[in-house]
Amino acid sequence: MKRLLSLVLAFLMALSLAIGAPAEEVPLTRAQAAVLLDDLFALVDVHPLLVPTYETTPKNLGYTATNGAIKTENVVASAKDAVTFAELPQIESVVNAGLLSLDEDNLSFRPNKKVSGNEFCLAISKGLYGADVAVDHLALAKADGIFAEELLTDDIITIAKAQELVNTIGEKLQIISIFATSDIHGNYIPYTSSDSNFQIGSVARIKTILDEARAELGEENVLYLDGGDSPYNTTLANTTGGDVAVAALNLLGLDATVLGNHDFDYSFDNLLRLAGDAEYAMLSANTRYKTGEYPEQFGSYIIKEVAGIKIGIFGVTDDQSAATTLYANTQDIDFDPDLEKAGEIVSILRDEEKCDLIIALSHLHSKNDDLLLAQPDVALSIGGGNDIAGRPTVLGNNQYLVNPGKHGEAITQVNACLYDGELTGFVYSQLFLTEAYAEDAEVKQAMDKFNEQVNAALDVTIGYLGQNLEWSTELVRKQNSPIANLVADSLLDFFRADGAQLCIVNGGGIRAKLDAGEVSMREVTSVLPFDNNMMLIDTSGQTIWDALQNGISAYPATNGKFPQVAGMTYSFKAGEPNTLLSVTLEDGSPLDLQARYKVVINSFLAGGGDGYIMLNVLDTNKEMATDVNQLVYLNKTYMRDALKAYIESNSSQDKPIVIDEAENRIVIE
Repeated sequence: MKRLLSLVLAFLMALSLAIGAPAEEVPLTRAQAAVLLDDLFALVDVHPLLVPTYETTPKNLGYTATNGAIKTENVVASAKDAVTFAELPQIESVVNAGLLSLDEDNLSFRPNKKVSGNEFCLAISKGLYGADVAVDHLALAKADGIFAEELLTDDIITIAKAQELVNTIGEKLQIISIFATSDIHGNYIPYTSSDSNFQIGSVARIKTILDEARAELGEENVLYLDGGDSPYNTTLANTTGGDVAVAALNLLGLDATVLGNHDFDYSFDNLLRLAGDAEYAMLSANTRYKTGEYPEQFGSYIIKEVAGIKIGIFGVTDDQSAATTLYANTQDIDFDPDLEKAGEIVSILRDEEKCDLIIALSHLHSKNDDLLLAQPDVALSIGGGNDIAGRPTVLGNNQYLVNPGKHGEAITQVNACLYDGELTGFVYSQLFLTEAYAEDAEVKQAMDKFNEQVNAALDVTIGYLGQNLEWSTELVRKQNSPIANLVADSLLDFFRADGAQLCIVNGGGIRAKLDAGEVSMREVTSVLPFDNNMMLIDTSGQTIWDALQNGISAYPATNGKFPQVAGMTYSFKAGEPNTLLSVTLEDGSPLDLQARYKVVINSFLAGGGDGYIMLNVLDTNKEMATDVNQLVYLNKTYMRDALKAYIESNSSQDKPIVIDEAENRIVIE
């Protein structure tokens, strides 16, 4: 496709005329170079937030720690000395993409500085071959005859020469723009940043960005792909059974997603229903029925013909996904070995389909790297389950692992550059979805309509709380927590009539705080968003001891299996390994390892999730419990139902529930 740069050239010509000199004599500035580069490589403009007190804070392009949080330093301007320039969005885009860099202070772009021929050619070379790839970009371009030798000097390049060069390259350059998200987890409307300085998210903003790229390149040259875990895990998404996710992604024109482990957080029938409503491909090459057939609703791969090349896109799901969701949701299906299946599909795409470009949608968590290293023919992978944002990971044969962030906070643009019909490399840019981007009216209206329906159902007062009960991953996954105590107490109370004595809850299932005052069903659903059924079992003190030992084993990591309890307290010694020291019952007596106890657990633990194999009475694919009798299993009665019942029964406006925050059920030595 021939690139048209007429608007950019007209802009630069106007600048040259304004200063009274012809373009062939006017030196190119870095600001003007940014405009040319932004347009040549079809980058979506980056719009930073200008936040008071952050004028000298270096921009951080993302975070490398799993489950990190987007903060103000991620969304402010990189080029502090260009914030008053009309070219700021283009400057930010080329800095974001790594085509032009800041000074050593990591703050200054020097927009008025003149640009040499070598500097401008190097920036173009980085775009052609990939700024993140560790190669001599200019040497590659020389070898491929991209530039005339006369341009490769330290002499200042003029606007005229720069225009001529960009025109020449644009004649042979085609761009396929690939946009990526992952781990949206039901976040389809804006929410407040972790540092409370700005709004982040909104699929309506994604639509605005996609429309910009489609208008510039043509819809046929823009792909939108997703790395999985999109339908559930917020009140909005859970209450609609994932319908809001499918509606949103349909409106965005998604091409394909892969099934992530949290796509199975509701029943498999519900997932099949969503697949039937989706106008995009839901891919998972390794999800199959236990009877051997593969669900027809989920394909292994799709083929796209774009810009004269054949693109194969396949999806593979973590083969351990059953361990991170409810047993009932995956009881009829199994997962083929993920990396082995990926190899089979890559062979088909390479040898049978004759694809020119192979893209993986790999929701494999820590194994995303392994897939690329094992499959050098996969040029690009949209990695799911890692919850990392920022620059790509480049592996093996200069293969890109995209880190699209999480919770609908960002969208990543990866432009495949075809020069003379051959793929040369990728241009990578990540855009955080702040209020600096307009929300598409149609998509916003659709999301608002879903939200109104949910509000009507959830904004009903069910009881009253006497104090704020705070939440964080640290609070529920590695220590005693008042909100976890309330949850565990409610489950134990739910089964009191059946003789329940104890309760064990995995801290990772508790997901939000409760504020003092009126408590609504919305808040209860936020605290316990997962459809964890409840079970009463009979087991020995030894099994209870073993379960608690498993739960503390990952400490001090903030691991979801950390055990929160009711009806007992426990202590352990932190070390390598962590060692359970004591378990004390409510009456002050020690846990009797030989005695039998009635214990409330949830279906996640009862399916052996998070290593609780000693409690597994549901999942026949794992080692089964040998010392557990299932007494009562309330299918489709969830933990949040118990919390709702407890708050309704034990509170009034005059007598709200008050939690003893001094009570410490977990002692760490």
